[in-house]
Amino acid sequence: MLVEPPSMQTPAKAHYRKQYLAAVIAALGAFSIGTIFGWSAPVELGLLDHEEAGFEIRESQFAWVVSLMSLGGAVISLPAGLIVPTLGARNTLLLFVLPTMLGWICIIWANNVVMLLAGRTLTGFGAGAFCMVVPIYIGEIASKEIRGTVGSFFQQMINLGIVATYALGLILDVFWLSVACGVVPIVYGVLFFFMPNTPTYLVHQGQESNAIAAIKWLRGIHADVTTEINEIRSQQQRKPATVVADDDGNDIDGHGKWPSWKLFRQPATVRALIIMLGIMFFMQASGVNAVLFYSTSIFQNFHFFNFRLPLSHTNTFPGIRTQAANAVVEPELATIIIGSIQVFGTLLSSLVVDRLGRRVLLLTSGSAMCIGVLTLGVYFLVLSNDDPRNQVTADGASNQTGWIPIVALCLYVTLFAVGFGPVPWLLLGEIFASEVKGPASALANMTSFAMSFVLSLVFPLVRQAIGSGPMFIIFSVFCALAVVFVALVVPETKGKSLNEIQSMLAG
Repeated sequence: MLVEPPSMQTPAKAHYRKQYLAAVIAALGAFSIGTIFGWSAPVELGLLDHEEAGFEIRESQFAWVVSLMSLGGAVISLPAGLIVPTLGARNTLLLFVLPTMLGWICIIWANNVVMLLAGRTLTGFGAGAFCMVVPIYIGEIASKEIRGTVGSFFQQMINLGIVATYALGLILDVFWLSVACGVVPIVYGVLFFFMPNTPTYLVHQGQESNAIAAIKWLRGIHADVTTEINEIRSQQQRKPATVVADDDGNDIDGHGKWPSWKLFRQPATVRALIIMLGIMFFMQASGVNAVLFYSTSIFQNFHFFNFRLPLSHTNTFPGIRTQAANAVVEPELATIIIGSIQVFGTLLSSLVVDRLGRRVLLLTSGSAMCIGVLTLGVYFLVLSNDDPRNQVTADGASNQTGWIPIVALCLYVTLFAVGFGPVPWLLLGEIFASEVKGPASALANMTSFAMSFVLSLVFPLVRQAIGSGPMFIIFSVFCALAVVFVALVVPETKGKSLNEIQSMLAG
C-alpha cells in the first residue's frame, strides 16, 4: 500500500523527498505546540486589562493559566513514553490529537477560570506528548545523512507556530485567536493519518512486510531494504556484550533481551540519560521560554525598540507609535519581531547542523546566549533609574544606549534558536536505544516541562521581587554552566547511525 510505483521515482536524492515530506507533516505537531506556547503572550493584556474572557482573571490566576500547560506536559510525559513502545510513535501522536482538541474547546468556550485552567492542562498533555514523540518519529524515519536537518524541523515549526500566534494576536480577539489555534491539531491529525509507521516499530512488532513497504516509501523502491532491516534486527537482538550479558557474563533471558528496567542500568543508557536530562535542564534554565511566555508584558515595561524616526513617517508603520521625539515599537509587534528572529535562527541551524555537528552548535549557542543575557542584565541594572523593579523606560534608555538591549536580545534569542532550541530535540530522537526510547525520552521531556512549569510560574514573581536585571544575570550563569556541561559530557552524533551512537555511548 505504501510502495510507490517505479514510474514516480526520480534520480538524484529522490529517496530523501518522502522523508522530508513525512518529517514536515510530523513536525506540524510542533507547530501546534508553538500555538500552545505562544497563546499566552498575545492574550495576556486582553484577559487581564480588557476582560475579553467575560469573567475576571487576576494576575496570580493568569500565572497558573500560563504554567499549567507546562505542568500538563510534565505529567503526561511518562504515560506517553510508556505508550510509545506499544502503539508506536505515529499512533501515539494521533492519539494525543484528541486531548489537544478538547483543551482548545475548553479554552474557546471557557466561562470561568477553572474551565480555562482545564483547557490549558489538556493542551499541555498534547504539547508534552508531541514534544517527546515527534523527535522520536523523525529520528526513526530519517536517513543518517539528513537526520540533523529534518530533526531541526521540530524547533522550526514550534517557532513558526509561536510567530503565527503572535501575529494573529494583533488582529484577533482572545476568542477567535483560540479558535484559530484549535484548528491546527485537527489539520495535523488529518494529514498525519496518511503517514507510515516507522520501520523500527514495525520490525519490533514482527510486521516485516509492512516495514519493507515503509522503507521503500520513505527511501525509494531502490533502497537497500535488507541492510536496514538487518540493522533494526541487530538492535532488537542486542548482541553486544555490554547489552546482552549480565554482570556474570550470562544470557539475560531465554529470548536474548533485557527486561526494560535492567536496560536502564546499561552504560549507554545511563550516559544518554545524563546527557539528555542535563541538556533539557539547561535549555529551560537559560530563561528563553520564561521570557517568551511573558514577552508582551516584558516589552510593555521595557521599551527595547525605542529609536529616532522622522515623525512624519511613524504613522506609515503598523505597531509603531510616537513618544516625544522618538518612535516606539508597540510590545505586540516587538514580540513578533523576536519570534521571527527565532525562526531565522532555527533555519540557520537546519542548514549547518549536519555540517558543523551538534556539539559546535550547542557550544556556540550557550556562549553567545551567556554574553547576550548578561549584557541585558547589566544594562537594566545600570539604567534602572533607582527603580527597585529595574524598569527601563523610553526616557531611561537614551538613543545613545538604546541599541544595546536590542543587539543583546537578538543575540540571545537567535543563538538559542541555532543551538539550545533545536539540538536537544534532535538528540532526543537519536541518542536512546530503541528498547528504552519511550520511557527514557519521557524522563527527559518531563525534566523540560517541569522546569518550564516552575520558571513560568515563578518568573513574574521573582521579576517583581528582585527586578529584571538580577533575573537576567541569573540566567547568564546557567548559560555559562551549560557550556561547561556540553564541553565535558555531550558527544558528537553527526553522521552516525543509531547503532553507531549506541556503540559510542557504551564504549
